[in-house]
Amino acid sequence: MSLVRNQEKRFVGVYLDLHAKARLGVNDDQRKSELMRDERLTRLQMLSAIHLMPVRHVTDFQGRLAGLESCFMLTREDLEASPVCPHCEFRPALEPVEPPAGRVLAQLDDDLDRLLADWTRTLLANLDDPVTRENLSLLQPDRAKLVTAFVEEGELPDPLGPEFVEALQEVLSGLVKVVVTAEDLKAALLAGGSPASPAEMKARFEGYLDGLARGEEPSKVRVVLE
Repeated sequence: MSLVRNQEKRFVGVYLDLHAKARLGVNDDQRKSELMRDERLTRLQMLSAIHLMPVRHVTDFQGRLAGLESCFMLTREDLEASPVCPHCEFRPALEPVEPPAGRVLAQLDDDLDRLLADWTRTLLANLDDPVTRENLSLLQPDRAKLVTAFVEEGELPDPLGPEFVEALQEVLSGLVKVVVTAEDLKAALLAGGSPASPAEMKARFEGYLDGLARGEEPSKVRVVLE
């Protein structure tokens, strides 16, 4: 009888440990809620209206954040009555092996900083382009002032309002967005077989890009990896 009891205790201990790693606790659940309303995410969502931006990065982020499950009600007594969490029905064998949910949440917080910094650099780089500089002179004075301040300061305005986003849309409207996905790029590079020499890979890559931009003025094309 004691052997059975010891096995039950071990099961409960292992299950509780796996459950704690797979689910967000009460503090992390609060942090998740805060991230879903985070000003950085709000800024990215507003900037997503600009046709040049890789919108999929934001939707992927939101999907990963929403996919983190919270459960902090499980007790030993629950597991003594049933081998499955009655609150979230956690089943270790059916869930993918991933880093602890709390660690993923912390990484998502860092990713939000990185995304906003990357998008800011992308906007600044494209505003420092002859095509967009010509468009800047066509803006209304108040909108031109907003974009010029952004370029000079290198930081997004605070608060980030719709007028600024609309000004960027107008300035960048002369650029042509060409979307490249990792799956399509891989297919293009492997189209002639693998392994391949560096020269062959380079030729395939250049041919793929040429096909995507066919019919467009090269100086106006911007490749966006999504």
